[in-house]
Amino acid sequence: MNMKKFFNILSAAVVSAFVAVSCAEKEIVVYTPEDAVAPLLNEITPPDTGFVLVDGETFATLTFSKADFGVATAIRYTAYADIDESFANKQNLGNVATDTAGLTVSCASLNNALMSLECTPDEPVTVYFRIEAGMMGESSVVGTVSSLVSNAVSVPVTPYNAQKIYPSVYVIGQFCGWDHTKTAFLFSYLEDDENYVGVVDFGAGCEDYSFKITGAANWENGNWGSGEATSAEPEAPSITLWNDGGSGNITNYSSHRYYNFHFVKSSLTLNMIKGFDLVTVAGAFNGWAPDATPMEQIRSNGKFYVDIDVDAAGAAEGFKFVIDGSTWLGAGEIKDTEDVGGGNIALEPGQYRFYLDLNDWDNPAYSLSTADYGQPVDGGGEPDPDPEPDPDPGLQDNLWGIIGTFAESNWTTDIYMTEFPAGSGVWVSPLLEFADTTQFKLRFNNDWNTQAGAVNEGDTLRTGIPSTAGYGNNIARNVGVAESQCGQRIVVYDAENNLIYLLGWGLIGAVAGDSWAHDYPMIYDVDAGTWSASGVQLDGEFKLRWGGRWSDSQVTVPDRGLADGASFAAGTPINLAQGGPNIVPEPGQYDLVYNVADETLTATPVE
Repeated sequence: MNMKKFFNILSAAVVSAFVAVSCAEKEIVVYTPEDAVAPLLNEITPPDTGFVLVDGETFATLTFSKADFGVATAIRYTAYADIDESFANKQNLGNVATDTAGLTVSCASLNNALMSLECTPDEPVTVYFRIEAGMMGESSVVGTVSSLVSNAVSVPVTPYNAQKIYPSVYVIGQFCGWDHTKTAFLFSYLEDDENYVGVVDFGAGCEDYSFKITGAANWENGNWGSGEATSAEPEAPSITLWNDGGSGNITNYSSHRYYNFHFVKSSLTLNMIKGFDLVTVAGAFNGWAPDATPMEQIRSNGKFYVDIDVDAAGAAEGFKFVIDGSTWLGAGEIKDTEDVGGGNIALEPGQYRFYLDLNDWDNPAYSLSTADYGQPVDGGGEPDPDPEPDPDPGLQDNLWGIIGTFAESNWTTDIYMTEFPAGSGVWVSPLLEFADTTQFKLRFNNDWNTQAGAVNEGDTLRTGIPSTAGYGNNIARNVGVAESQCGQRIVVYDAENNLIYLLGWGLIGAVAGDSWAHDYPMIYDVDAGTWSASGVQLDGEFKLRWGGRWSDSQVTVPDRGLADGASFAAGTPINLAQGGPNIVPEPGQYDLVYNVADETLTATPVE
């Protein structure tokens, strides 16, 4: 039966309802807030030495009971910490989609939260923890349904001295070889997941200023580029971006080496605050020459730095920072300085690393460090002030990609695939829009000498049924899909066995070390009418879903979870239902078989 699932919130009665609809029936399940059960957070047992945070170590795993909204729904559990029992300034420590394994909190994340709460390093402070359970909709928490809040648990914690780490978005482009490990960043100093500011260094002698913004170190969590709504004006004060993998690169800003940007996430507005070319330090140590001591930018935090050995004579008059040889920043113009001594910033003799932070353009800040003098930045050697241009812009290594008639490819750009599970040799594409005229091939490392496609011209893919791919230059032919398979689909390529197919039913959740980010493909047996996956590691809750998408008005075959009264039982058929709650297994490795006709899933432990 083809069905569509809709979610309605009946706010007037403070009631939420899931509505499953077909042409012949309608079923309404009502959510009653007063019947919901909040999670219970267990006590946190400190070690004998107490909770003294150490960078790189684990603080604790928070364990808690299962929340119950009284209706079949996925739940996201989020841990919060505060130094006030009211949780008025609560700090997010992370979230999980299952209650069975708990939520592991690192010392670094808790320490960062305590830095936000202005706690003093090396001094114990009482920290309160709680869990909030949110009802999940298609892909996010349902905002109109209040979270279920656990009890609070408190323990004394001693933080360590560390630089505060702020939420960020990635600025990626030709200047960093389109490599997410080498990007620039914009930072949310307000920690509102809305306003992001920072300085981008396009490099000396840059010839290609094209770039995009992403919400994470990948292309699946915000891929913001230019679009039809974007001004093409050079050096535009403001442009509007599109969240679309097919959108073009941003190319408006190419007159300067450095740009300070302000990105507004909700409106996808990119504001250009300032463009400039040179940042220096001037003082008696260099004869107050405005361009004699240039600073370089640190990629990871956007700050400018330079090392200077300052003797008594050089320190006598203090110093200032200079932008483009003409804008002087001294005491009173930089955060946490006072306008004394003619506006110069006071300085004692010594060997210093000078830092200048221009990310928040209206509030520049500086610091001096004797410990950092002469040390490498960003965990490696000194940055190259004039890097060699990437000979092949935009390319990534060791990845399979799809190239073809898709709008975001146009036979010129590879659409990169993800290997999942990692190391398995199975590669999955992002959701792609297929028409019956779509043609494409696969290629490795953007190299036409290592390509895969159809065996015969005109071959089309099958859903859940692997077919041998044509492999190699002058052998692989263009691949397409049948008219019945048009729409948004995911391509799966088993590179180890040279097999290609479309994703049908898959497993989503705490599967193969993943956590609700990728679908583990299942294979269809036409004769048996079953879908199977072998040797799958199940670490927590999961579901089955069709085509890599959750149920919505465009999907006729939605996800599958537990039927009413059903529970996980190894080796025994488990009754499933459309839109049912998550399946909660005993962690382990299983062979899984989904019988479509009977709506059952059998999980047999791997010996």
